[in-house]
Amino acid sequence: MFEKIQHIGYLVADLDAAIEWFATTFGGLNAGGSNLPDGPVVPSGGRNAFIHFGQIEVELIEPNDTSTIPANTLVMHHVGYVVSDIDGSMNSLKERGFSFLAEKPNTNVMGQQVLYFDPVTTNGVLIHLTQQPSDPVSIGIGEGCSVDRIVHAGYLVADVEQAVDWYETKFDGTAVGGIGASRRGARNAYVNFGNVQVELIEAVDQSQLGGKAYVMDHVGYIVGDINSAILDCKERGFCFIADEAMTNRVGQTLLYFDTETTMGTRMHLTELNT
Repeated sequence: MFEKIQHIGYLVADLDAAIEWFATTFGGLNAGGSNLPDGPVVPSGGRNAFIHFGQIEVELIEPNDTSTIPANTLVMHHVGYVVSDIDGSMNSLKERGFSFLAEKPNTNVMGQQVLYFDPVTTNGVLIHLTQQPSDPVSIGIGEGCSVDRIVHAGYLVADVEQAVDWYETKFDGTAVGGIGASRRGARNAYVNFGNVQVELIEAVDQSQLGGKAYVMDHVGYIVGDINSAILDCKERGFCFIADEAMTNRVGQTLLYFDTETTMGTRMHLTELNT
């Protein structure tokens, strides 16, 4: 059902500044945007922009009420998953106990059909289905930093075993590599479902969750050659948390950016073991 991760969405205090940041760092281009009505996804309403670079997309959202968003910060907000048949997927997911925030998909400024899950049925996190138009907007695709696609969204969770069981039950997921020790000092798991993946990291300090079961933590970007990508990113002004990439237990070679150079959000480059 799930073909790929379409994008990670971020809340920002200054949309124009965030657009400019992606342009000067990743070489991203603004492919389109619009005003957003108030509703359950963005309670105060606001405006957004879709940024393209490499082969991926980022959605930036500036709410009308930015009082809780730190300046110069990308606050992870949601994940969009691509499906080929959004109506069929919606019906199938309803049979699995999911509900949605609308009765039918909305078509956004990019021509994408979008339907958000009711977060009550997704552990409190915001995710949506996306069906691409027959002729997707290509502005910025192939430009800037050569990121091939998004390998996964990562979440901090209260209980990694319960989280894995949820993905296995609800999305027919498979925990590749089982549950093991994360380099960040906690247990983690990588769960594949459809053609996408999620990383679940058990919080060492439960206060990090702020009373929630899940909190968005990071995004992983797939590149063809991680060493070349690291050099390219350094030339673009990025720093990393280590001198060399490491390989995790599922064969992914990765290196996290220093959040001082990524507007405070966690990201890592990833080369897959082919």
